[in-house]
Amino acid sequence: MKTLILPFLLLLTFCISCSPDNTDALEKNVTSHDVYVAGMENYKACYWKNNIKTNLFSPDSTTANKIIVENNNVHVLGKTRTNFNGSYYYWKNNIRLNLEQYLGIPAGHYYKILDIAVDGNDTYFIGYYDTLSPVAVQRYAFCLWKNGVKTELNTSDNIIYDDSKISVFNHQSYISATIRNAGTTESGYYVNSVFHTVPGIIRVCNFTETSSGIQFLYIKNYNYYSMQLSTNTEILAANFSHPIFTFGKISGEKTSADYYITGRMLMNNFYYKNDIETTFPLDPDYEIIQDLFVLDGNIYVIKQKGIPFASKVYINNNEIQSITNPANTVVNAFNSVFVVVN
Repeated sequence: MKTLILPFLLLLTFCISCSPDNTDALEKNVTSHDVYVAGMENYKACYWKNNIKTNLFSPDSTTANKIIVENNNVHVLGKTRTNFNGSYYYWKNNIRLNLEQYLGIPAGHYYKILDIAVDGNDTYFIGYYDTLSPVAVQRYAFCLWKNGVKTELNTSDNIIYDDSKISVFNHQSYISATIRNAGTTESGYYVNSVFHTVPGIIRVCNFTETSSGIQFLYIKNYNYYSMQLSTNTEILAANFSHPIFTFGKISGEKTSADYYITGRMLMNNFYYKNDIETTFPLDPDYEIIQDLFVLDGNIYVIKQKGIPFASKVYINNNEIQSITNPANTVVNAFNSVFVVVN
């Protein structure tokens, strides 16, 4: 009998320690993550790793708009704040490249770099520039750059590309876009350089990959819709009908079917988890959800407020970091969050 009891007790101890409700396991799940936050302090681009700041090499007045960490490399996209056009920069481990020069954009031509994605050792940018072509339909060139090599995706006589975003899944680039095709405007997405039209879109957003597959978020009929790209199955992702949208982002992770949608303009202080409206329980005066990231079931959120402008970072509704501004200025901000297992 003793030989039977001892293995049973050992098995019971093992099961309790591995329980998903175990507080120590949950705490370890959070503390084993490195949290990177990109933004600016005193008009200087920078990022914080677990609240410790790194100033990005930047003699200009700049801000960091997006941060990605992969294979222990820190990638940051940012720009100057000194004029309407500005200059765009890319830092890899704090080594800075001027993107106008690196991407071969003609000097002095108006341009915008819209987004960045990283896949292993490959870095992708999307954006457009004014070619100054006398042929109207060739005026603005919408481009994908992979490791600095350009692929021209579309040209137009008007700036119609500002909402575009890029992600890379299975070594293929996915780019949301509104394009000009045979004199008409179409919206949808590219897989590499092949365009797929999705009827009825009035604004494109971004992509995420969940356990259900690759999800493409867009605005249609003044609501957020998501399409599962492997089956072309469309769902009403967030039932929030309103004619004004300036931003939309879908977030998720490959180990879960859950997805999260954040937005701007009248989606203040709440987000959608799947199709359920969820109010953020803390700091309602920080009404803008600037960014949201999901890893191992934990939710990382940046929130901002208006006057006086300020930003905060939260993990699972617990504040971990904040930054404020002197009155009537915006010189400090958190803009982007990215999390990795350490």
